[in-house]
Amino acid sequence: MRWKQLRTRGVILAVLLTLIVVFHYALNNNDSFLSWYTTQAFPWLQRQRSQFLNKFSISVGDYIYLILGLVLVLILLRFVYFSCKYRSNKEDFWKELFRLTTFPCIVYFMFLLLWGGNYSRPSVAERWQLNPDEWSNEQLVALNLTLVEQLNLTRADTVHFADFKVLNHQANSYYQEKLGVKSIKLLVKHTSLGYLLNYLGINGYYNPLSGEAQFNRFLPKFMHPFVISHEMAHQIGIAAEDDANLVAYIICAESQDPAFKYSAYFNLFLYAINDLKRVDEHYAEVILQSLNPQTKADLNELQEIRRRYKSRFRGISLYLYDEYLRWHGQTEGIRSYAKVVKWAYYWHQGKQQEPEKAPLNWNLD
Repeated sequence: MRWKQLRTRGVILAVLLTLIVVFHYALNNNDSFLSWYTTQAFPWLQRQRSQFLNKFSISVGDYIYLILGLVLVLILLRFVYFSCKYRSNKEDFWKELFRLTTFPCIVYFMFLLLWGGNYSRPSVAERWQLNPDEWSNEQLVALNLTLVEQLNLTRADTVHFADFKVLNHQANSYYQEKLGVKSIKLLVKHTSLGYLLNYLGINGYYNPLSGEAQFNRFLPKFMHPFVISHEMAHQIGIAAEDDANLVAYIICAESQDPAFKYSAYFNLFLYAINDLKRVDEHYAEVILQSLNPQTKADLNELQEIRRRYKSRFRGISLYLYDEYLRWHGQTEGIRSYAKVVKWAYYWHQGKQQEPEKAPLNWNLD
């Protein structure tokens, strides 16, 4: 490769790395820049993507992932090939080396620009002053008992779970009521990955490159309202998983639809009872036995699905995602999902102690 071409490619790579470092630094050290990103840049980008991609029933983002994956595999194969042929193909080797380093940098910078900057947002729980000074086993037990009471109350009557299209419309409406974001239509799509999500242990996911939210349609219906609402939380720029769980929980719990309420209580109970099992397995079993028969059946159905699709890929998938979350500031990794337990407890406490208290400020930027 001629030195001029080598120098040009080196400059391109250096510029990309500089942009990534500067963007990271500005997001985490400049409040004005972070505010601009969260209140103007990201909402504008999300609005443009939504207006265009919502016209397609398929998940365009899944195909973007596929194309990027194929391009990366091709670059890797070419790099390995020309590494073995280095003596006779020095110029091709250096070209592929630059491609191998530049391509991930381009994708990562696009990730930061299109969505990743939201990881620098202040915590939603802190903005709502739900950050507890303490968290005890007694409080965890109290939350479990509250959730059992609500689950039994909601399931006392037949709960009708609407189809996916209706649930999408309902969840979007609930967000519009809270946020007033009339210009952004929130929409969750079926994933193109089919049953693969079951083997990977994934309920849904957000594509930062396309701005689309995807959903595992093979989940039991009682999971649908909460999972859809969780993915919509990511679409409005809530990156942290505990924040997305909290927003989804309150959206569902404050709705007037029994299906949304039940899905919220059920999903929060999954986290709460698992936390209780770690500190008092016997008492957790006593609480489980106090559930109504239908909720017990729902828990068994979910466990059966997880047993049926158990695979090594699930462990690998969860490990990689755990590392991804830690890399982006969620130090507890996948465990951060369960932090919603204490946020929800203090939210319930606030509603009980001050029922006339002004509603939460849903301006989350």
